[in-house]
Formats: sequence, C-alpha cells, structure tokens
Amino acid sequence: MEPLQKVWFNGKMVPFESAVTSVLTHGLNYGTGVFEGIRGFRTSNGKMIIFRNRDHMKRFIQSCLMLGMKIQYSLDQLTSAVEQVVRENSVKSEVYIRPIAYVGFGGINLDFTRFGVDVAVGGFEFEDYFGGTSRGLRVCTASWRKLSLGSSLPLAKASGNYLNACLAKAEASRNGYDEAIFLDQDDNLCEGTGENLFLVSKGRLITPSLSSPILDGITRDTVIDLSGRLGYQVVERDVTRGEAYRADEMFFTGTAAGIMPILEYDGRVIGSGAEGEITKKLRELYDSLVRGETGIHPEWITYV
Repeated sequence: MEPLQKVWFNGKMVPFESAVTSVLTHGLNYGTGVFEGIRGFRTSNGKMIIFRNRDHMKRFIQSCLMLGMKIQYSLDQLTSAVEQVVRENSVKSEVYIRPIAYVGFGGINLDFTRFGVDVAVGGFEFEDYFGGTSRGLRVCTASWRKLSLGSSLPLAKASGNYLNACLAKAEASRNGYDEAIFLDQDDNLCEGTGENLFLVSKGRLITPSLSSPILDGITRDTVIDLSGRLGYQVVERDVTRGEAYRADEMFFTGTAAGIMPILEYDGRVIGSGAEGEITKKLRELYDSLVRGETGIHPEWITYV
C-alpha cells in the first residue's frame, strides 16, 4: 500500500515525507487523537467522488469536542483540505482518505488540554478492505469486550479506542476468521472491529442502537436511509447472540468495508449461506449511490 505523495499538514500541502512528528508526541504515546476514514470513488466516466465529506468532518469535529481537543480549523477548512488532498495527488484508482488530529509534543502529563494539537489529512489508493473477499465473511465473537460507556467514549472516533479493536481483529485472524463481533458488558452484540452490524429477520433490519457502545457510523446512517427508500423497516435496539445465530441475513457496514455480507457466525451458517436478497439490494444501491448514479442525496456527493 503506497501513500499519496502530498499531505495536508497543519494548514499546508507538503510532501508525505515532510509530514513528520516527534516520537514523544502525546498522541503517539497515549492515543490522544481522533481520526476519520473517507472514501473517494471513481465514476463510470473517470471522475472522482468524495462521499459524505462534510458529514465525516462534522463527526471529526464532534470527536475532538468529546475528548476536549481544541483544533483551530473550521468545518469548511477541513472539508476543503480533504478535497485538496484528492485534487493535488495523481490518484489512478479509488482512494481512502485519513484525516487525523492528535495532541502533539508537550510533555508526559496525562492532562493534555494545555498542549497543542496537530491536524493532518493523508491517504492512499484503496480498493477492498477485506482483501478480495467479496462473497462474504466468516466471523466470530471476540473474547475481548467492547469498551464500555463508562470507561471510554465509543461515539468518538478516538485513536486510543482502537487498541481494543486491534486486539479483537488479531485474535479473529489467528483463529482463521475474517472479522470479529464485539459483545458489550451486558452480552449484547455491538459491532465489528471497524464496522457497524445489521441483522435481517422476517423482512426487518435490526441494528444496535446508539445507546450501545458503538460508533455512529456514516455508512450505518446511509443504510438506514436507503432501507427506508426500499420499503424496509429498521429497528434500533439491543441484539442478542441467539438472534444473530438464527438471523435470515447479516451484514457489516463501514466506510472501508462498504456493505459486506456475513455468511457464517461462530461456525453457524447464516440463512442460506449466501448473500441475502435484502443485503444484495442494499449493497447494489449503495454501490451506485457512492458513484453518483442514483440522484439520491446529491448533497452527499462532492466531485473533485
């Protein structure tokens, strides 16, 4: 994976090699940072679309606010920075864009509120998060519990939160699975290590609510919107493992993952063992939407 050659770093476009930080950076040592993942998609005529840029950067600012990190850039400046990175790099394929804000060098005091914050936007060419596994995934329940609402801020896309996710993802990989699903402290399903979770049962979509320790996913929100357009009811509530085992369909949603079917969970085949009808309809509509082919929500589409 090769990074884009130009990076927006503290308000200026610089070469990738020049966007450097100290090994004593607070964010590196303690995980005091927030980030986003934004996708750039190619249209059929070769144009580049950034999907829901403004919504991603709103969440970016909200994550900073939740952690008490003060950044000097406005929403308009940050969305423009993302566009500038895409525009000024010679991208030959689809792209993944990574805005990040982190507490910089200032000392080892855990109270970081007096230290400066660095902000950067980089990226890399990107096609498939699951490495070509397009048919569907084999997933397991993580032995690690999701960080609780009382121990962290799951609604913030905070860097430090993702050590929890890394542990669960590595465990799943060691055991031969594509991905893991977290349980919360009450044994309800939360989400994957980098994806939100949906079940389909009796023609309805069921997904954990935002009162669970999950991320308020942009793709999750998109799927809820698209489900309504297709006439499907979406229920947001607690979800048990037993419900998942007997679900008609299951799928993940995420910026990197898109909409990805789950074919097997904890050794149990889900539904027919193939991508379900509702999952397929949503995936196809989503794939058309992010490439500007539907006319749905034109405000979500930014041509660069």
